Amino acid sequence: MSNKFILELDPVAVEQLVDKLSMDDKIRLVRKLENETWARRLDEVVFSIRKRFKRARMSDKEVLRICEETRQKFYNERIKGRN
Repeated sequence: MSNKFILELDPVAVEQLVDKLSMDDKIRLVRKLENETWARRLDEVVFSIRKRFKRARMSDKEVLRICEETRQKFYNERIKGRN
């Protein structure tokens, strides 16, 4: 004969239980959640980037201009550091 319990918890109750865990147990739980949710989180980031890209399209010429400005900035800082 086995005893079975069904326990329903809302997110607030789960958070309260997590607060009572040791730091090592919390870290283990975080890693488990990260492993289970990484694909969805990555999809959300990619979706956000694509959405931003569609709103603010840039020409190749503009991308090259920004790259050149950035290269020049790093070059100037490197030269300044040598003096």
